[in-house]
Order: sequence, then C-alpha cells, then structure tokens
Amino acid sequence: MKHALVVGAGVAGCSAALELARCGTSVTILERSSRVGGKVLSYCCKATDSCSRCGVCIAHETIAEAIRHPKIRLLTNAKIESADDSGARFSTKVTVSGPRIDLRACIDCGKCLDACPQKAISRYSRAGLVQYSVDISACNLSNRRECTLCAKACPVDAIDASSRMQAMRISADGVLVATGHETFDPVVKPRLGYRRLPGVMTGFEAEQALSGKLDLGGSSVAFVQCVGSRDPSLCRNFCSSICCAYALRMARVLKTRNPGADVTVYYIDIQHFDKVQSSFRAGVERAGVKLVRGIPSSVSPSGGRVEITIDDPATGSTTALHDTVVLSVGMQPADGAEDIAGVFGLGRSEFGFFDAAAGRVRAAGTCVEPQGMIEAMASGRAAALELSGGAR
Repeated sequence: MKHALVVGAGVAGCSAALELARCGTSVTILERSSRVGGKVLSYCCKATDSCSRCGVCIAHETIAEAIRHPKIRLLTNAKIESADDSGARFSTKVTVSGPRIDLRACIDCGKCLDACPQKAISRYSRAGLVQYSVDISACNLSNRRECTLCAKACPVDAIDASSRMQAMRISADGVLVATGHETFDPVVKPRLGYRRLPGVMTGFEAEQALSGKLDLGGSSVAFVQCVGSRDPSLCRNFCSSICCAYALRMARVLKTRNPGADVTVYYIDIQHFDKVQSSFRAGVERAGVKLVRGIPSSVSPSGGRVEITIDDPATGSTTALHDTVVLSVGMQPADGAEDIAGVFGLGRSEFGFFDAAAGRVRAAGTCVEPQGMIEAMASGRAAALELSGGAR
C-alpha cells in the first residue's frame, strides 16, 4: 500500500500511522483540533512507588514519534467534507483552516509565544512530547483582525498564519478511522450533583487536576463507579471497561501523595483490567483505600461538604460525608461520529460505536469500543496491519 489516510490523531490513530509508516506506507493524519494526541494529553501519570501500567508515558512517546516520522504528514484543523470510494483509490475532500503550526518543522524556540498579542499559542511538554498549538477562538484571526506576528517571529517558517479555508483532495489506498470518544456527561443524572455542587467532578476532570497538582482538594475523596455505564434507564447497558482501572489508580495516587486522606471507591463490582489485577487491588487496599460495594443514588450538600446516599434493598439507605466526589464516567462515541460513519460507510452498534471494518476502511481504538490506552494503541496497530494486507 502506497498511501493511507488516518482520521484522528489520538493515541490509536498515531499508533496506526506509525505501524503503516514502518511498513513503508506514506500516511496523512487528519485531526479536527489544533493539537495532536487527543484526551491522552490531559491524563495524569498514575505511578506511585512503582509503575501502574496506565500507559500514559508510552502514549506520549508514541505521539511524539508519529510527529517526527518522515513518512507521516499531520494536518490539524482539518474537516472532512466528503469521500468517494468508487475508483481505484479512496478520494477524500478535506478543508483545512489556519492558523496552524508545522510540528515537525518547529524547533521549540518559543518565539511565537512571546510574539502573540492574545497569548493564543500554548506549549505542551511532557514525557518527550513537545508541541505548540493555537487556540483559534483567542486568536486575532478569529475576530477578523489580520495578524501575522507569530509567523514573522518563527525563524523556520513553521507557522501558517492564514485564516483562509484551504480545500484539498487526498487520495489513499485505504482509510483508518480513529476518532476516539467523548466522556459521558453526568448532567443528565442531576441527583449526582454535577455542575450543581462545587465538590463534584468527573473522572476526566480529576485526571486533568492531578496532572498539575498533588490532590483534588479536601481530606476525604469518594469515587463513584459506573456513572453512565451499565445503566439501562439511559440506554447505556454496557461496561465502559476503563472506569475501574482509572479510579483505582487515581485513588492509590491520592492515598500515596496524602497518606492521611480518606479515599473511598463505591462500586457495583470491580472489572478485570490487568493480568495482575488481584495483586494491584490488594495493594490499593493495603495503601488504605476503602472499597465499598454499592452505588450512590444521590449527592447532596451538607455543611460545606457533600453527603452521599447509598440505597441497598437488603440493608436500607446509608449516608457518608466527603469533601470531593469523583464521578467515574464512562465512554461514548465522539461528537460527529454519525457524520464520519456516513462519509466512510461504517456501520454502528446499538450504542453508536463503529464497526471495525468496511471494505477499504478500518476503525480502531475507542471509536470501536471502550478501551484503555494500551488496548487502544494495540487496536490501532492491528487495524493498520489489516488495512495494509487488505489493500495490497
């Protein structure tokens, strides 16, 4: 296969692109946002005295390698308009808007950061991955004011400061879709207090917080499992598979950083996520994290704290006070999944996730099913090998 198109520059898409490139295939990655890496960029490292095998560091290394690989072209701020599979090759119409930064050409000098009057350019650096991106909503160009200061400041011409929309057509022998996922919005379960009570946050927000500070605030933290998963009332009667893993890992991180903190995980049951899960769970409990079977039915304010109510048909209702409540929200297909499925002819499950294959198109990662980072990377590599073999 001479050329492949990868849709989505998250960890699954970057893993797939790398596998294809290593096989000698030229790859174009389309990413609708201005950054490469997807949600992985917001995940915290969950190592304590040893690695917890969460995959964050490996994911960063994979993304950095994809950015540097000479056979991979990255197009950010890219929107897919249409696709045609009627000829010998797959033809996809794409529009790309600026401003954009060529990540491979960038030398990390930081001059664009100083030059931008709106501070719309940010630098991300972690685990060997360094990238600059432009917040288009803050850029002068979004307000129809001409500005090329960042481009003029760049000594290697890595910045396209044009605001005009550029249309292009990309021909490929095969397409790999890796558009990732969104997290469930617990606003639809108002009894849990999300966006109503200041001490309630989602697991994704907890990840972001722990990336930059030691704790989540307060001396008592509760994790509530299966929020937006295994819930027939919401037509979401599936397990998101990763919630148990990230909750236990974050709980252990919190307890390790703050041994005196009270950390509790409320659960239906703990799903297996690792071959050594039993020993990991035992280690979490030895660290002092309390595991309580039962799913809270409501979260209410109580004297500056939050009170959790747990309903049990056998024992009745019990309550517990905490300072912070983390809702372990599940996964769902990314926004725009229906449009992408229509463009590339991918079927969807009853829950909206993509079928893994359709002709010269493959799908991989969390757009196919809920997966952890290690699984998503493996899924991307496997789909790339299938695509490469099927397109010969």
